[in-house]
Amino acid sequence: MPGLNELVDEVVTCDVLVVGGGIAGCFAALEARNAGLSVVIADRAKVGRGGISPQVSGMLTYFDPQQDDYDKWYQECLEAGQGLVDEKRLEGMIPETTEIVRDLDRWGCRFEKRDGKYLLRPGVGHYYAHNAVMTKGGFQMMSVLRGEVLRRSVRLVERVSVAGLLTSDGLTPTQARVTGALAFSLRTGRLCAFVSKATLLATGSLYGYLSDAVGVGQFVPSLSGDGVRMALEVGGAVRNMDIAYATLSPLDFNCAPGAALLFGEGAHLLNSKGERFMEHWDARRMERAPRVVVCRAIATEEEEGRGPVYLDATHLSEEAHRRVEDACPIVVRSFAKAWLSLRTDRIAYWAHLDGDGPAGVRVDRRGDTGVPGLFAGGALTDHPEDGVSNIIGHAVESAIGGRRAGRGASEYALEAQEPYIDPAQVGSFKEDLLSPLKRESGIDCLGIKERVKPLRDERLIGLVKSPRRLERARALLSSVRHEVLPAVRVTDYHTLAKAIGLRAELLQLEAMAACGLHRTESRGVHYREDYPERDDAKWLRWTFAELRDGGMRIWNEPVK
Repeated sequence: MPGLNELVDEVVTCDVLVVGGGIAGCFAALEARNAGLSVVIADRAKVGRGGISPQVSGMLTYFDPQQDDYDKWYQECLEAGQGLVDEKRLEGMIPETTEIVRDLDRWGCRFEKRDGKYLLRPGVGHYYAHNAVMTKGGFQMMSVLRGEVLRRSVRLVERVSVAGLLTSDGLTPTQARVTGALAFSLRTGRLCAFVSKATLLATGSLYGYLSDAVGVGQFVPSLSGDGVRMALEVGGAVRNMDIAYATLSPLDFNCAPGAALLFGEGAHLLNSKGERFMEHWDARRMERAPRVVVCRAIATEEEEGRGPVYLDATHLSEEAHRRVEDACPIVVRSFAKAWLSLRTDRIAYWAHLDGDGPAGVRVDRRGDTGVPGLFAGGALTDHPEDGVSNIIGHAVESAIGGRRAGRGASEYALEAQEPYIDPAQVGSFKEDLLSPLKRESGIDCLGIKERVKPLRDERLIGLVKSPRRLERARALLSSVRHEVLPAVRVTDYHTLAKAIGLRAELLQLEAMAACGLHRTESRGVHYREDYPERDDAKWLRWTFAELRDGGMRIWNEPVK
């Protein structure tokens, strides 16, 4: 059997391998460097430029210990979580928002301030002013984080697609530990084996190629949730795939929504009759109600014939518009490219499932997946501190999750033995990986997308669920995953990465359908036509899914 160096073009050895260079990945890498470990970030794009992170609005949740009431914050989060909150995880997270914002400030991010204090603005789901506003939004933040990881001597391996994890026993699922990953260059196809004491997944959430075919927002088509697939393949589990988030986005074109910042400044939602309908759903917070409430309201307006719904910011002051343009430039430019302006136009929005939610890879407080040597942080993980609604906010929560996972991975790496990679596993993996490039015939990625179009056309997975539609969705996804995807044919390395991402998307969508069937009640954005009421007597429980003999095992456990 050839050795590892004969099977791949490059071998990269490190203490901690971080897969993904967004908010969570950068914070994880910096935490591992604090422990004095060698750290590598592998990213499909340029670290700090890919994924959803550069598109965040600049609204960062911030607990001010000088003026905020911790008990009110805590109760607000519990209320929004609707009974599915992991209170131990939540308790530590609120004060950590302070650390994240202050660290970003110290590293060079610019925030709106007055007399040296952060100007706090209201956000979605809040009764109080809970957000510090970062000028220039996520683009500035990720530029600062990229500079910080380079300054701290983190090695960046960019424009590579990590195809899967490697294990010390050569098995998936493993009975031993994760000891690295196999990747290929998106430009040249060169194979790289990463050998690491600890591996940390920070690949982001599900906004991938199939997203628009199933009614999930497609903000970043390259985000196919590969980290979730990799964790499942080696023996990890996912939690709460039935409780996906919902969000709202422009109806007629694709861009990050920017709604949190706009609602914080006072933008309104109007139905087709010009009515501000949110007063019927949350008279106090109106458009700043929890996102799940806003999305349910929009869906109801559309179903009852009062759609489309419009976001109206035309009444905002000149100062407010300037703040929006400064904090969320990517969204404003996207509107301009569609010949729209927040100053003069009401913009049609729609409510849909969000790939970033309280669903994902099961981890503990340290980011440990339960598979030895494998950690995860950020948007691809579960968020039991949220319950059904994200009050803490995606960006800060990803930073906290990444930092915690980086700390957990560092502690593991400091005690771990030297990693071993089984060359036989690499050889088999390599053959499977490259086989779509060698096929003379087969289905292409667009063909697979066409196969799953019934998911959207028939609303098989959506804001309103029925057992018949969920059963059909699960059967369709399983069939495509097992019978169609293995025959996929590609002609270049970029499309190969897309084909690999399709497996991840199919797995996650199948888990969403299966867990949606399993939860026989309605809670949060999970609404069952046949079980329209919340059922605390039976369903103060989290749902879980794992791969078992090619199929999917579903179970539930009580909230702790």
